[in-house]
Amino acid sequence: MEYLKRIFKRTPERRPGAVEEVPILEVEEAAKMRGLSEIEPIYVKSMNLQSLVDVREISDELRAGNIVILDITPLMNQDPAELKRAIDQLKGMAHGIGGDIGRLSESKVIATPKFVRIQFKKAEA
Repeated sequence: MEYLKRIFKRTPERRPGAVEEVPILEVEEAAKMRGLSEIEPIYVKSMNLQSLVDVREISDELRAGNIVILDITPLMNQDPAELKRAIDQLKGMAHGIGGDIGRLSESKVIATPKFVRIQFKKAEA
């Protein structure tokens, strides 16, 4: 019961004209602080995978934090072995930066940067 009395106890009223001590807080400069309005957008980009040279450009997009949807048809029709090498390189790079990569369809692949995960279908029993 004593505990409840302390919780609901009235605080003494302040006298008019009484000066209170105000604590001093250090504040960062506004230029150093990043607000929500300054967050860079994440883009979903559509690209064609035509050769191993394109892997570098795709990797740059992932490092920049963008999501890439790849059309692998050109390389699939041209050189399936080179397609496998390109996909292996992209897998290694995506996992290296903490991203993910997965197949959307027979001719489409999605690669995501860090903090974006792909939820794959669970195999049905």
